[in-house]
Amino acid sequence: MPIVDSKTGEIKKDYSLEELVEKAKEMRAYSMVAITVAGSGHTGGSLSITDIAAALYLKHINHDPANPEWNERDRVFWSIGHKAPVIYAALGLAGYFPIAEMVKLRKLWSGFEGHPNRFTVPGIELSSGSLGQGLGVAVGCALNGRLEKKNYKVFCILGDGELNEGSVWEAIMSAAHYRLDNLIAIVDRNRLQIDGPTEEVMKLENLSDKWQSFGWQVLEVDGHSMAEILSTLKKASEIKGKPIVIIAHTIKGKGVSFAENVVGYHGICPKDGLTGAESLKGALQDIDAPGFDQKKVDQLLKIACDYQEKVNRQVEESLPKFSKNYWWNSEDIMRVEMIPTRNGFGDAIAELGESSEVVTFGADITSSIKMDQFYANNPERKERFFQMGIAEQNMTVAAAGFAKEGKTAFIGSYGVFVTGRNWDQIRTTLCYNNFNVKIVNAHGGLSVGPDGATHQALEEISNMYYLPNMRIIVPADSIETKKGTFYIANIPGPVTIRYAREATPVVTTKHTPFQFGIANIIRFRAEKEDFVEAFETQLSTEYQNEEEDIALIACGPMVAEAMRAAYILKKELNLECRVINIHTVKPIDKEAIIRATQEIGVLLSVEEHQKGGFGNIVAGVIATEKKAYSVPFLFDMMGVNDEFGLSGAPWELLKVFGLTAEHIAKRAIELYHSKK
Repeated sequence: MPIVDSKTGEIKKDYSLEELVEKAKEMRAYSMVAITVAGSGHTGGSLSITDIAAALYLKHINHDPANPEWNERDRVFWSIGHKAPVIYAALGLAGYFPIAEMVKLRKLWSGFEGHPNRFTVPGIELSSGSLGQGLGVAVGCALNGRLEKKNYKVFCILGDGELNEGSVWEAIMSAAHYRLDNLIAIVDRNRLQIDGPTEEVMKLENLSDKWQSFGWQVLEVDGHSMAEILSTLKKASEIKGKPIVIIAHTIKGKGVSFAENVVGYHGICPKDGLTGAESLKGALQDIDAPGFDQKKVDQLLKIACDYQEKVNRQVEESLPKFSKNYWWNSEDIMRVEMIPTRNGFGDAIAELGESSEVVTFGADITSSIKMDQFYANNPERKERFFQMGIAEQNMTVAAAGFAKEGKTAFIGSYGVFVTGRNWDQIRTTLCYNNFNVKIVNAHGGLSVGPDGATHQALEEISNMYYLPNMRIIVPADSIETKKGTFYIANIPGPVTIRYAREATPVVTTKHTPFQFGIANIIRFRAEKEDFVEAFETQLSTEYQNEEEDIALIACGPMVAEAMRAAYILKKELNLECRVINIHTVKPIDKEAIIRATQEIGVLLSVEEHQKGGFGNIVAGVIATEKKAYSVPFLFDMMGVNDEFGLSGAPWELLKVFGLTAEHIAKRAIELYHSKK
């Protein structure tokens, strides 16, 4: 069915086969421009599924871009949400919005999130990005269609690596049980996922036999032959009595020579940027889309550039102002080194791998979280590394099996997935049994930036803190992450270590004290050439009261911002701050918090997390210790205010969510004056 007018039933646009082929090229071109301008995005999968997307949105499904909520429309659920660029390209060409707008991909407030958000872009049926969930939603939608006796079809786009997730197979089983012949699943079978070929990461073949054994009608198609795609979609729509799956055999990175079948291009933009061997220019030459000359590309680049400049101005205007610019490395003094916090974990796991009692697990982002350092320089250790694919629940319980036999097991993934999808397994299998499994909660907070809300871990401190037997470390920088990783390896039982993805200020040294369960007290002393040398750090158990004006209580990357806030407050108002680095969130250093309450009386907690996840823990310590009430005090907390994240650069997000030193200093001043 071509694109229709939902009010009159008239055909708005009906593309010929030849036109569809050209439109697919155009979609690839727009996707490549958008990904390049964003500086990140999923090139490989967006290009492999483009022909399918063109066939669906421009020819096959029943829909009206002028009426996105038309009740009789066919539904298309993108379970594989990271292929957002091609979704936007398809919707734009179909007429849901001016397609040039999609070059704002992954930019703050643009709506074109790194993973699709149904509230910001018309035509998106499902906000997605956490793999393995879309087919279940499609099953529910198809059941509703049957219940209401609707004629609409339900489509669900899946990646082949996504089939690692057990939840997909639960949905497959239920769809067959209910004989949902109004449901058509489409698998982008490009045979590559982040960590390599699907058959090496987690074997899927014989994929057709598996779906058939679950009761589905299986159709296979060349995912780049438009004629085959259209005929197969037509055939699928006519099958009765069972759900249908189309296994589309595709090439990852299709149409761009340097990206085709290259696993590294799963999630990156052209390496050379706009020009070079692997560049936007080369990609567009390969694609050869009609009308994509240099003038058009320049126009699109200008749209993106102008938009980003507007965002930059708005973000900077939102920052509280002081007598000078205190931003990181803005002057020749107080310089700080920026190193990805995850590097500290990589360094530690490489050394811990020397022990034959340590085993590690991957969940398809092994390199990104630095788990690959376990075996990178010691290939023989590969026998103690277990790639479970995108299957966090299975990874958790498999690790528990090793722990049961006396091993120390490290499991890791994005914080959202490694503490969220498998929460019940962590609670019941790890914590209840007190198994020696270490949870590598990587890319915590807003640090994944452009990936957007589905990948930004803002809830996991709360998720983990209230589990009996669980311990939690949230280190401030790469050095503290390395120290923390070594320490947790020698603690029996389950432990979570939460660290960021992007480069963050290094505010400790190898000589900075680190003791599990004991907070560090950090005091600004005087401006120095190096930021870290401007501060003195002691264990809380050794610190003597200096009668400071304000206590800033922080964990993780917020420790650096709290330190910079202390610097601002001293220089601007001559206020003294006691910065308390709670690197061990559980067991928390209660005495350090109580002393600050008694000795200072003005306390502010700061977290790169939903406000209260950490702050309520601190508040609980204060509220349950009677001696804290021997003096009047003020306490407040800062964090993300009960909302999901956004796509944007990590530092942009810290600014707009009010989590920089400037915001901390402003709130601290308000508290101080309230106390006075």
